Amino acid sequence: MNGGASPQPRRGLVVSDLHLFARRSRGEACFQSLRADLASVDLLVLNGDIFDFRWSTLRNHDATVDAAASWLRKLAADFPRCEVHYVLGNHDCLTLFRERLSLLCSRHPRLHWHEHHLRLAAALFLHGDCAVRRMDLPALRAYRRAWEHDRQRGSLAATAYFVADRAGLTRLAHDWRFPRERTVARIARYLDHAQAGWRTQIRDAYFGHTHLAFSGQQQEGVTFHNTGSAIRGQEFKPIRFAIPAGNGARSGAN
Repeated sequence: MNGGASPQPRRGLVVSDLHLFARRSRGEACFQSLRADLASVDLLVLNGDIFDFRWSTLRNHDATVDAAASWLRKLAADFPRCEVHYVLGNHDCLTLFRERLSLLCSRHPRLHWHEHHLRLAAALFLHGDCAVRRMDLPALRAYRRAWEHDRQRGSLAATAYFVADRAGLTRLAHDWRFPRERTVARIARYLDHAQAGWRTQIRDAYFGHTHLAFSGQQQEGVTFHNTGSAIRGQEFKPIRFAIPAGNGARSGAN
């Protein structure tokens, strides 16, 4: 008999920076490669920049928002037992998309969205754009304000970005701009201001944004992990995690 057995932990997977609908993205192929994993997990965290409204190849923001909503509906239909948490990044905090995302979540009880971060037991998920510079929560909100009404860029600029990716120039720029220790220190500083006492509650922190995949970076008792990016020339590194059964989600400022 197992009447006294402890409940099984909930299994999860976190991904970020698919940048779907951008020419420079191989996000759809990367995500499709995870279908077997998705069928076996209880939780999926989409940790920001899943869609890319600035560099979308579709005709306008309305078309891209419609396509993003369809993608999420299909995800919910394909994996009905999986609880999906969407944490916004800078490329997908567009006001028009946030409004559609709220509507989708109201209709799909296993789909949830979070503006700045998500906590599941001792695991914390945030996009990581707070590492662009030294930020607290008001500074992050100010930084994202421009992205909320961002305009779609033209095909010439998108092509130049694509060529830079293929040549490895954007990877070099990210390596220079986001060295691991400085990036983790900036995220920790942001959390010190935004989430009082987080260091005593969190064991693992997962983020994206920098497109530089790694695991196991220690900072004062917390282990930081970056899930990379599906941008061409970058490493895509979804990470599995587990949380104790019965632990609910705590959202950051919806």
